[in-house]
Amino acid sequence: MSDEEKDAPDLKVVIQIAENPEKGINSVLNLLKEMKFKEVEVVFHQEAIEAVLNPSLVSTLSPARVVACRNSLKAKGINEGKLPLGTIVVNAGVAEIVKRQSEGWIYLRV
Repeated sequence: MSDEEKDAPDLKVVIQIAENPEKGINSVLNLLKEMKFKEVEVVFHQEAIEAVLNPSLVSTLSPARVVACRNSLKAKGINEGKLPLGTIVVNAGVAEIVKRQSEGWIYLRV
């Protein structure tokens, strides 16, 4: 285990971005600079779903995982095959958020 992993708290956070992805992504980046987390998922859905098409999004938000809502992808006519490598697709973004909250993750909407 690296020193960084030893220093990381056991906090897990799921972050919802449903609109205004630029501001949301900036908020996530600011959070990642200030705090270390055991795990971070950033769930994109609704109007923000098109942000997942950005080829650098996964690397930009690393170590956070980028999660895309399949329902929102379908609603916007976005083919999952066009998503950058490393993007995780779940059936429903809201269900992913509820699942993570039930597991004790901190919820944040930006």
